[in-house]
Amino acid sequence: MSVVEWRRNSSPHLGALPMPSSSVWRKSSQPPLSVSSLSTDATRSNSVEEPAMMTSSSPYDTDEADLGPSQPSSTRNGERPVSPDVYQRLILHSEDMKSLVRTITNEAKNLIHAETCSLFLLDNENKELVANVFDKAGDLSEIRLPMSKGVVGRVARTRTMMNVRDVQRCPFFYAGVDELTGFQTRNILCFPIIDNSGTFVGVAELCNKTGRTGFTRHDEQKARTFAVYCATSISHVCVLCLLYRKVQEAQRRSHMAAELLVQGSQLLISQEDVNKLTNDPVKSWRFWSRRFNLFCFPPRSIGDGEAYVSASMTMFNFINLQDLGFTARYSMNKRKLASFLLRVAKGYRDVPYHNWSHAFSVTHFCWLTLRTPAVLHGLDELERLALLIACLCHDIDHRGTTNAFQLQSARFIWSLYHRTPLAQLYSSEGSVLERHHYAQTVQILLMPECNILDQLTRIQYQTVLSHIRDVILATDITVHLAKVGRIKAMVDQGYDPLSRDHHYLFMCLLMTSSDLSDQSKDFRNSKAIAENIYREFFSQGDLEKQMGANPIEMMDRDRAAVPKIQLDFMDTVAIPVFEMVSKIMPEGRSTFEAISLNRQCWAALDEILVEGGSRPVLGLDYLRDDDLEKRVIERVRQRRKCATLEQTEAMCS
Repeated sequence: MSVVEWRRNSSPHLGALPMPSSSVWRKSSQPPLSVSSLSTDATRSNSVEEPAMMTSSSPYDTDEADLGPSQPSSTRNGERPVSPDVYQRLILHSEDMKSLVRTITNEAKNLIHAETCSLFLLDNENKELVANVFDKAGDLSEIRLPMSKGVVGRVARTRTMMNVRDVQRCPFFYAGVDELTGFQTRNILCFPIIDNSGTFVGVAELCNKTGRTGFTRHDEQKARTFAVYCATSISHVCVLCLLYRKVQEAQRRSHMAAELLVQGSQLLISQEDVNKLTNDPVKSWRFWSRRFNLFCFPPRSIGDGEAYVSASMTMFNFINLQDLGFTARYSMNKRKLASFLLRVAKGYRDVPYHNWSHAFSVTHFCWLTLRTPAVLHGLDELERLALLIACLCHDIDHRGTTNAFQLQSARFIWSLYHRTPLAQLYSSEGSVLERHHYAQTVQILLMPECNILDQLTRIQYQTVLSHIRDVILATDITVHLAKVGRIKAMVDQGYDPLSRDHHYLFMCLLMTSSDLSDQSKDFRNSKAIAENIYREFFSQGDLEKQMGANPIEMMDRDRAAVPKIQLDFMDTVAIPVFEMVSKIMPEGRSTFEAISLNRQCWAALDEILVEGGSRPVLGLDYLRDDDLEKRVIERVRQRRKCATLEQTEAMCS
């Protein structure tokens, strides 16, 4: 049945058509055959009594009289009765409603010999009849019809079968669609579907009896029997759907509860590790490297995850006048700090980029900024403490996928309402992952053994959590781009330490620069981190392909040209960030110079690949090519010499 065919059930203004004679259409006096038809109080109580407008005389009397009395009518007509096999086929295809509707309509057409069949199911909430209509391609579309309209609506209201011999003379038939499309509806057999409990389920409508001028009484009897089969199979599907929804809801609740658990919280933290970290003297930053306090230092070089935890203890403690000394100032329990850091480290997943080493690298850069005069004088102590904690936790429990993936991938991964569990929890406010990272941070801080803020006053505690929330949300690049204009205006106007908005924007800028700080190291480090980033991106792209989606270029290992994408990201996001940092925090000038140099290296790498005729170079192997790296650095060095010489000549002239 095509989409336009259903509209013939819409009722026109009755005055536009003459009233039919009694032989044009008939309303069967019998309800559909079911258990409830033996006692029809339940059915009748839900029905609207309307006059039958039907006499005992009809064209069907002649049809049956001509057949003779010697044989059952179905046999005399050469028509098969409704076999139990039909019911078996309906049950066999009742694993879902779409499959069942398709089977019901096909069986009805074949059984009663009609050109088309539609099944309208009752939507109790909206008081509408819903038809699932299949087009020629087999796709399913939904049609909704008010119960007050058309032949279908009348059958739904009266719960009584209608056999319309001539639709052009029936006041409940709308001929406008036939006139528009050229489809000619000649006759209709429309019958209600009522289950064994007497509940009205829907209406089936057959159009255009094949080989005859209309549907017979034998067709009516078969329709009554078939209606019982339909009602039973539909009820079967509804029960299955209800059970499935209950199971799905239980799974959803289980997944939601699991998302609220801290990643790694079910894993035991070794008390031996806690004791060791607690009892060992806190190391000076010089223990890790003489260059540990420089912006150019790559912090991952100090070791592995255990070293990162120990070095994080260093960042919180007071060793000399240059250190932050949060532990002494806020009476932090050393054992709780050790447990907190170990728990945070456990909270990071083993993904290529957004892992514990990334969190430590971000925290190290933040620690460097917090020691500068610009930040010491520009932010208060609680703001600085919040920044350090936020950097440690800002990507905790990251899944190696983006916010967009969390929001769009639900129909392929288990979910409800077309979203992943994380998206269900946080998507109403945006920044799905960042809100999850903040929630995980709070969960850890609420653990008695990890509550490093227990000595703060209530107001101080609330203030720190508020700052942590603000700056973790600021790590969403979309959020950063939305307020970058305000940050630039603050930098251009000059930082006002009395402005709360300037404090907020300054913290956001420091957080974003810390998050991007890997690109402000040397080119070798920049390449190594880029490889980790794109390994993670490509893994997401592979997942999207498995779901039948087309990943964007930077996520697609078959299309991504890394140098070109890096250049675009640096120009759009990273370089402007470090340029603003260098202006508001003069001690960070070297970071802007370093990332500008890295940009030249990425550009040189792109040029060399083009010259070799191998662009676009896919994959990531060339990022580990030492010879290629030497060629890149040499090219940049030669250009910088030429630029310096040109500047000198210009000054002399």
